[in-house]
Amino acid sequence: MSPTLAEIVGHPEYNGLYRLPADAAAPANVVAIAGMTGKAAMLAAVAGALDFTDYFGGNWDALEECLTDLSWRDGPVALLLADAATAETAAPEDWALLLDILADAARYWRDEGRAFAVFLQGGSGDYPPLAV
Repeated sequence: MSPTLAEIVGHPEYNGLYRLPADAAAPANVVAIAGMTGKAAMLAAVAGALDFTDYFGGNWDALEECLTDLSWRDGPVALLLADAATAETAAPEDWALLLDILADAARYWRDEGRAFAVFLQGGSGDYPPLAV
């Protein structure tokens, strides 16, 4: 049986990237990010959504480092990448790299026992769709 949206958000064993139907509402504790049209916008959006510290260097390596630190945030992390088709179409290579980094962070936090889930709305991809 597939996990529910609430189970995914709160439980590390379900960490990962998931496809959320375009008409589905995300739970209140999910941070929505939209308007990502290239590398700079993607980095800034994730950094802003997760309140990255001042030392964030604004590059892919710094994103990976901050995503596997998060010492300034408590509790589970859940992101909604709204309008994923825009980012996927505008900057496909950057989009693929962003998703790889987010998937790596989800695996890292699963091993650490902290919930970390990313929901994609729109676009194409290989991530499992959620029935909500």
